[in-house]
Amino acid sequence: MTAEQINDKIEFCESAIDLMLTKSSFTIAQLSEATGKTASQIYSLFPNKKTILKYYYPSIVIRYSSMIEEIEDFDSYSISEKLSNFIFTSFDMLDDRKEFVEETFEKMVFKKGCNSEFHQEVTALFKHFFTSDGRIAVSAGFVMKDYFYEFIAKEYLHIIKFWLEDDSNGKERSFALTDKLTGFVEEVVYNKVLDKGFDLAKYLISHAGLAKNIPLFGKWIESWFKDNEVENE
Repeated sequence: MTAEQINDKIEFCESAIDLMLTKSSFTIAQLSEATGKTASQIYSLFPNKKTILKYYYPSIVIRYSSMIEEIEDFDSYSISEKLSNFIFTSFDMLDDRKEFVEETFEKMVFKKGCNSEFHQEVTALFKHFFTSDGRIAVSAGFVMKDYFYEFIAKEYLHIIKFWLEDDSNGKERSFALTDKLTGFVEEVVYNKVLDKGFDLAKYLISHAGLAKNIPLFGKWIESWFKDNEVENE
């Protein structure tokens, strides 16, 4: 899909939301008039009105991805800074259409969980954040599989739900919760303690002759380290 088509989809989506909020519903004819585009142009990108509205959520990730391309030093951000930046920015985006989000988030996104397009887009974004960060501990690779990114994305959906229900001044509890959770994630994936333990085990098994003393288990551990070295090359 071209950048122009993506921009058109976002325009159609936001115009449809504005119409729905003011008129309680909308027609393709009204959307065509509001955007200055033909009905055929709208249908070439969306099969029906429902998909136009549902596109609002994945469009948040698409818009955010375009935004960070303009941040020169974004790659230098720590993992907690990247996660927090996305979450706080998404709060602002969601707040722009707060009434729509309050009405649709539960049924369009939260209840669908991993099956929602929004969750899938967020999962892909988080996976990019983690896999492109050179400070991630080697040992964290044991848990950083697809289910890990899906789990983090699912927790993000819970944060949005918490944010929607947060009645604290300036949503300060939501911001504090985000800071604590992203800080905890960073502490886990950046921690080098387990790396040092694996380095010690590798030395003992490979160089201190322990593999000879425990043949079956030792050979298995020895082969694991060799496989791990190949994966890291």
